[in-house]
Amino acid sequence: MTSPTCPKCNSSMEEGFIVDATHGGRVQSQWAEGKPQRSIWTGLKLARDAGHPVTTYRCESCGYLESYAQPS
Repeated sequence: MTSPTCPKCNSSMEEGFIVDATHGGRVQSQWAEGKPQRSIWTGLKLARDAGHPVTTYRCESCGYLESYAQPS
């Protein structure tokens, strides 16, 4: 995907990602279909292949964020 133009101010946007802190590390945010279901063991129930990495673009001028969940 090419970098989008900011829909708020029409400036260029730079690619990045949102960091999620976990026990013992950091990972890239992922999108999962449906409503979250609690799990005693892991916090949330999630199928192995349910996540799609989230790429986030940030406007270099106004700071607006726009995220996309690309197919894995």
